[in-house]
Amino acid sequence: TESAGDNDSQDEEETTTTATTTRMHGCKLRPDEGLDSISSLAPGSISSNLLVGGTNTVYAWLIQWLADNLGYDVTSIVALPYDWRLSPDKMESRDGFLTLMRKKIEAAVESNGLPGIMVAHSMGNAVFRYFLEWLRVQMQHEAYARYAQQAEHAIATAAVSSHHRGPFWRGRAIYRNIVGERENNTNTAEEDEIFVDFTRAFEPDATEKSKSNHQNKENRQEDEDEANSAGSTKKYPKLWELAKMEGDSQWIDWLGKHVWTYVGLAAPLLGAPGPLRSVLSGENMGLPFTDEEARILELSFGSTSSVNPIPTKMGFCDDPDDREDSRRAKRNKSKSRKEQNRNLACLDELVSDIEARANETYNPWQDYPALRLLLKDRVDYDSAFPMIRVEREFCDESEKSPCANQTAIDFSAQDVMNGNIFDQFSNIWKEEKDPLGVKLEQLQDSWWKGNVPNMLESTPERPHIKHVVMAYGTDVPTEAGYIYKKIDRKPNRSNNTTSAEGKEAFDGVPEMHKVIWEEKHGRIIEESMPEPSTFTESILFKKKQTRRPFNSGDSSLWLHHSGDGTIPYLSLMWAHTWLLHATRAMRSTNHTMPMLEGERISNPHNALDSIKVSHRPKGGNDWIQGYGADPRVDENYDYSSRSNIGDTGTS
Repeated sequence: TESAGDNDSQDEEETTTTATTTRMHGCKLRPDEGLDSISSLAPGSISSNLLVGGTNTVYAWLIQWLADNLGYDVTSIVALPYDWRLSPDKMESRDGFLTLMRKKIEAAVESNGLPGIMVAHSMGNAVFRYFLEWLRVQMQHEAYARYAQQAEHAIATAAVSSHHRGPFWRGRAIYRNIVGERENNTNTAEEDEIFVDFTRAFEPDATEKSKSNHQNKENRQEDEDEANSAGSTKKYPKLWELAKMEGDSQWIDWLGKHVWTYVGLAAPLLGAPGPLRSVLSGENMGLPFTDEEARILELSFGSTSSVNPIPTKMGFCDDPDDREDSRRAKRNKSKSRKEQNRNLACLDELVSDIEARANETYNPWQDYPALRLLLKDRVDYDSAFPMIRVEREFCDESEKSPCANQTAIDFSAQDVMNGNIFDQFSNIWKEEKDPLGVKLEQLQDSWWKGNVPNMLESTPERPHIKHVVMAYGTDVPTEAGYIYKKIDRKPNRSNNTTSAEGKEAFDGVPEMHKVIWEEKHGRIIEESMPEPSTFTESILFKKKQTRRPFNSGDSSLWLHHSGDGTIPYLSLMWAHTWLLHATRAMRSTNHTMPMLEGERISNPHNALDSIKVSHRPKGGNDWIQGYGADPRVDENYDYSSRSNIGDTGTS
């Protein structure tokens, strides 16, 4: 078969089980097309009945419901199946997936005469986010191509009719200044005056000039370096600056015309640790092969990086190490945190205003525990426990584990974002062909070096779409962290780097020692992983795992729910910050916009006032204002009926 992933550096004998983006043995494997491709997962197959618990319905229920209740004609529903093995940039370069996705959406809207409703599930939300960023860049380049063509046409025509001093001559004057010919002193004073009139509209206003004058010398130099770097890739840098503004405007218009509502189901907004585990040590997902065999495939899947964990701190502007953030962004050709948030008030600024209203009798966070944990307490993947920990023992040749010399290394979501975890694991576990080093190169090629901004280095903002609905399940036990263990024998490290046969010795696949789970209502559990003694046990995990409460860290800084079984609650709930979007946009404009009848506007003194929260107790029919009692507090928890737990809605 053809490869499944982004890496095509595997040996030929492995091509039937390893993923690449090139065709092998004349075979070609692509996603299915049409509504059948998104209705069910492996319907009727032996593996689905035996290993996955029967047919896994995906969108079949939604298609049926739309037809039965809203009168949808299936011909007006467009499926956008994608190759879940590939990173989005490889889907575009191999199959033109993003280009086709744009054309399918445009054709559907043209055919029906109305904007559409975009529904994405799980990783599909990451693909849709990438598509939006890709589309923005695409429209900027399209605008630049038009500008360049018009300018070159103007200068070519002006050569014939310049003596008339007409519009073509005016175009020539503007063009020669834009492309930099004025540096050769070939312009007349009249041409320079025309160009000054043309560019005056794009000069910063007095406020911006004042801010610029107060920048320190180092920051100004960094801005100049970045501008030169961005413009150096274009023949006409000044035209590129204009094209970016026009492209952004057209991008907003495109979204308004084509997407009326975005529905995100089980969206991993801040990624998930599970795919990272599959890369570090393998995960067979209940299929009939070992974790180590599954890892060979998963290492080559570029898609695993699409849902790498993203630290919540990337959503704030008050990072104490702004200079390092700026250097990292420049190195990876991405935007720093302040640049990402330049159009909206920072989340940390809103917290200051909210906290200013607190007093002895009033707690502004009382009805918003989720936002308090995110915004005030800054809960992150490593707040209550390490997302990834490596426990190492350095033992004498005759010493038994646990050995006296022990150490631990913790890795956060930020270590995944910058690739440090792959580099460190490669140093700790010496593997043949350095697969994690190859994975790091894959991450860099797809996310750091492309034209599309690296979305793995920023928390997602609410998309520029009129209606947004985010829906997800909660309180299902979900993997949230992993502990690996490595025992180093001193002779192996100090003297023997080769085996008895004279070959270089390798450590093998990293060994996962424990799994950290978030369970119902925010309980943190650690589970010891037994060593399987047979092939069957390695697949089906028949041995009983040891589970106990995880006592390390501050459990009060964790969340009041668990995730949906795959994605941690932290990642799902980041959408709560989108509820502040209108407030943040309003604060940045610094004036009151005209409001439509029925619209709410946020209290400028408390960003939470515009958010309405309600919950429905389990087994109840009525929606009650507020989140309900915090189940982490024992006195609020009804262990017999659990009646205080149910659905939660926000608006």
